[in-house]
Amino acid sequence: MIGLLGLNHKSAPIEVRERFVFCEEDIKRFIPLLQLNGVLGAIVLSTCNRTEIYYEMNELLVPLKASDIENLLFSFRKADKEIRKYFYHKENEEVAAHLFHVGSGLDSMALGEYQIVGQIKTAVQISKTNKLISCALSKLFDDALKTGKQVRTETALNKGAVSISYAGVELASKKLHHLSTHPVLLVGAGQTSELTIRNLIKKSCSLFTIVNRTREKAEELAAKYHAQVAEMDQLSELLLTNDIVITSTASKKPFFNAEMVQAAMVKRSWKPLFFIDLSVPRNVAMEVGALEHVHVYDVDALNLVIENNLEKRKGEIFMAEQMIEASVAEFMKWFNIRALAPTFKTISTSFQEASKNVLDGMIKNREAEEYEKALEYGDLITKKLIGMMIENIKSVTDNGSNREYITVVNQLFAQE
Repeated sequence: MIGLLGLNHKSAPIEVRERFVFCEEDIKRFIPLLQLNGVLGAIVLSTCNRTEIYYEMNELLVPLKASDIENLLFSFRKADKEIRKYFYHKENEEVAAHLFHVGSGLDSMALGEYQIVGQIKTAVQISKTNKLISCALSKLFDDALKTGKQVRTETALNKGAVSISYAGVELASKKLHHLSTHPVLLVGAGQTSELTIRNLIKKSCSLFTIVNRTREKAEELAAKYHAQVAEMDQLSELLLTNDIVITSTASKKPFFNAEMVQAAMVKRSWKPLFFIDLSVPRNVAMEVGALEHVHVYDVDALNLVIENNLEKRKGEIFMAEQMIEASVAEFMKWFNIRALAPTFKTISTSFQEASKNVLDGMIKNREAEEYEKALEYGDLITKKLIGMMIENIKSVTDNGSNREYITVVNQLFAQE
């Protein structure tokens, strides 16, 4: 069985999502807890919009209930179990369908966005490197990436796609007249920050300052776009000279609190200050938005800009859905038949051994030539019987899709 426990931008607000963000070290500590409880492998996909735990259970064991996986997660995160209302649970075909939608950009806040592809690859690599993955999950994610590529290649779903960074810049341009005249402070030097700079340049912006925990990365990004570089301990001072602050980091604690920003606003003579926080967890404390002339927008506040773009590409969604449906069916066919593989192997081994033992007892005193012919004849009959039985099992279990029948068949032919 493959399962999924997760929450995303549709099921949970940002203040809940940010509590369940996983870094690589978190993943390396959490998945082994699942494996101790019978999970064969797991992959954690954690982005600003979602945290999803994909796992495979051993078919021959009594699988953990969804609530058991939840309890392990809540214990790991020291979270109140009342928060469970924000989570969703899926099994088998539903898991495949969900992941294929995610990989194709259909489940993203920004429909068709491409950044999710890199995030999926990173999640898979973390589990592979640390030997936390299983065979079925490896194929599931490979197929999800292939399907996503097909959707992006054969439809126009990603043409004109709105990214989170684009939405942030669009929002800033609507709130501020003559955006190009306002200096911009970027906190973070990753992919999102670079996409943000590119979108700002399209709005004729050219006054950038980049701050990052690793100065080398900030300098590398600044060199591409003729930006300035400053230190993290200069953030308070930088609020005095920049009108727009855009953050996109993996920090678990805010860089900007109410006291710090209020002090800066006094020195700015209360000139408006805009924060666009693209980070989850948020880099700007929630209380900052309550200050006069300070405007704070997090990823959830960018929904309106993104939804306005959705109407333009609705016609492509139908085509993408058809591709996903076909890919899910193909994966489930492989997955279901795979569940019967141990039984097929047992049947084959048992019949062949029985045939040889019977023949050995009947003709052990015959000539060698007769013995070889008898073995050959017995082998033909055995293979035919094995083939008939396997076809019957496939038929009875609907090619492995009837999970209850699979359990009975596996028990029936299990070797002591």
